[in-house]
Amino acid sequence: MDKKLIKTFAIEARVKLRESVMSKLAKLGITDEQISEITEIGNDTIEIKDNHERFTGNDVKNRAKLVEELNKREQQTGNRQIAYDTLVEEVAYTWFNRLIAIRFMEVNDYLPERERVLSSESGIKQPDIITHLLDTEMYAEFDLATKERVTELLSDSSADAVDELYQLVFIKQCNSLNQQLPDLFEKIDDYTELLFTISYIDDNGVIASLLNIPEDAFNVDEGGQVEIIGWMYQYYNTEPKDKVFARGSRKIRADEIPAATQLFTPDWIVRYMVENSLGRYYIDQKMANPNETRTEKEIANEFNWQYYLQTAEQPEDVQLQIQDERKAKSDFALQELKLVDPSMGSGHILVYAFDVFMQLYEVEGQSPRTAAELILENNLFGLDIDQRAFQLAYFALMMKGRQYSRRILSKQIRPNVYVVPNNSKIGEAELQLVQMQFNDQKKAQQDLLTLVEGFKNGDELGSLIQFEGLDFENLKSGLNNTNVSFFDQSIKEMILVGELLQQQYEIGITNPPYMGSSGMDKTLSRYVKKIYPDSKSDLFGVFMERLEEMIKSTGYYAMITQHAWMFLSSFEKLRIKINQQTIINMTHLGTRAFEEIGGEVVQTTAFVMTPKKYKNYIGSYLRLVDFESHKLKETKALEASRIGITDFIYKNKQADFLKIPGQPISYWVSENMTATFSNLIGDNHAVIAGISTGDNSRFLKLWTEINYSGFGTKWSSIAKGGNFRRWYGNLEYLINYTDTSIIKMERLAGFRHDGSKYYYEPMISCAPMSINGTSFSKHSF
Repeated sequence: MDKKLIKTFAIEARVKLRESVMSKLAKLGITDEQISEITEIGNDTIEIKDNHERFTGNDVKNRAKLVEELNKREQQTGNRQIAYDTLVEEVAYTWFNRLIAIRFMEVNDYLPERERVLSSESGIKQPDIITHLLDTEMYAEFDLATKERVTELLSDSSADAVDELYQLVFIKQCNSLNQQLPDLFEKIDDYTELLFTISYIDDNGVIASLLNIPEDAFNVDEGGQVEIIGWMYQYYNTEPKDKVFARGSRKIRADEIPAATQLFTPDWIVRYMVENSLGRYYIDQKMANPNETRTEKEIANEFNWQYYLQTAEQPEDVQLQIQDERKAKSDFALQELKLVDPSMGSGHILVYAFDVFMQLYEVEGQSPRTAAELILENNLFGLDIDQRAFQLAYFALMMKGRQYSRRILSKQIRPNVYVVPNNSKIGEAELQLVQMQFNDQKKAQQDLLTLVEGFKNGDELGSLIQFEGLDFENLKSGLNNTNVSFFDQSIKEMILVGELLQQQYEIGITNPPYMGSSGMDKTLSRYVKKIYPDSKSDLFGVFMERLEEMIKSTGYYAMITQHAWMFLSSFEKLRIKINQQTIINMTHLGTRAFEEIGGEVVQTTAFVMTPKKYKNYIGSYLRLVDFESHKLKETKALEASRIGITDFIYKNKQADFLKIPGQPISYWVSENMTATFSNLIGDNHAVIAGISTGDNSRFLKLWTEINYSGFGTKWSSIAKGGNFRRWYGNLEYLINYTDTSIIKMERLAGFRHDGSKYYYEPMISCAPMSINGTSFSKHSF
């Protein structure tokens, strides 16, 4: 797969699509600054006063709808430029997603009429759908007026006629695909069709650029689909992401979160997470059988799970616990096994999980066709706040189903993936208009109110929204109403997503959003501080807590996150919670795990955990931080999985982490070092945190900043800790330590003064545990 070519296409396609949308808007007299006045000419014709462009028929009605939509968005955002830009972006990505979907379907011969819409199998520029148009079912379904117009356009070889005909046919194709893929080719607002101006005769156009990508990249028989859909989504967001990062100190808006936080997960890391969670759960079931003679690694090898890490040899008490848990899973039906990705992006994790589920169903004797339908209906669940991502994830899963079941698109089967609703319109008063009839009407009204209130900021909070105690069986009893109003449809979506947020799963896997607290706006910041105070420093930590909540105690959850939670003091409370669970294994990646991100920008770790606590469990920790390239990390991970014993695999008791202050996930630390903390230091010395000022920038200064005149004055020496440094060091700071400054510190939330009685005494300082280890320094004041 030529990623450079794909990247160039996706970035340029976004620019071209946006430019074409804005150009058509300008012709309609609509810009980000104003909406031009119009002059009515006759009954169905208008003229734009500023540019004298004329529009007739349905274009007049569609322009009116467009103006109405823009005004509504401006009222919601309070900013015309933002309203205009989000509308342009939405229309552009709608057509981008549809172009990618149709290209994928035509390459794999999945289109209902089996006629290519973007290209020709003979290699000519004119798409087959145009060449054979008069012989297609599409043409037969046109009304008389449209057929007459098609005939006129076919006889006119001008560029305008060619483009008009193609746009008519392309839109008709999209609307007809609504029957097979309603959540991608949904019935769109008429103004979106009005702004479609794509041309296949433009050598520099979006279609021409798309056709430059080799067909093998889309061909499922050649390994296409999963990667290309994900990369298209990531690369399309390149410019919006750069724009968010260049915003300065401004908080990230809700509509900017997807671009700012999405990051396509490398395929081998997805495989590691899925194989060691979903695969491990299945192996647990098999190993519970007393007649099973294979080892867990042998079972994994039979499925070709190349990144499966075999469980380390465990103490006897842990072995007994594991045996009991495996027995509890032994009678679990495959159709009942639920896997969720609460921040699914374009669906990469879910699609590989589909492949693994397919292996499991086939080995259980199920036909691929039936298995594909069961997987989509029963096993896979996903959520996201980004409509674009949802559409691509939905499409990817439906195409996986189509790969095994030719008729699946006509069976009304829908994957359990959703965009989280954002309820800005429905409140208690509007609920009185809901026409649904429920088994328990009173309970339903109470639960519906909880739902609509919970989704008030759904586009920002996403899967972090929690529901407890709602009766979804009762709520779903009202979904069969044939008379569905706008409110009923919105309520239906909230019911379906609300149930996903309340139910628990056996498996959870995700690459969560990464966003520090400094980027969160008021809504998001207040929510995570209230609901997730122990992980509020970054969204990835918040999702670690949230995903654990969604998983049953006997299940597994896997994630790839930044590795800061393993060491930093700001995540200490989160680590305490993690250490009450069990880390099954970890692949500590460090930098450069993502090939699209160079340098030292993101340091990550991938891991598999269970909410169940095994007191003396020995986890397997794969340390890849010292391998600099993403390719080398992948190679070493494969080596570790195959061989099982290398100098970069560590087998350590998680209980030992508790012996070190701050409970860092210090899996590489030797037994001697752990003993130093737990015995020598803990038994013979007081282990305390000296002082936390609550605002170091205010109360601490470097020596070079102060005219230091000795102890007993305003400034005192402080051993702050700092970075890892051997033998001596980190006496770089002075602290403003007076009665007045202490009074000021006491007013700050982060102030701690635990070690005051030991101040100025001889001491050994220890920097926090980090990826490099830790260091000690002796001080005599």
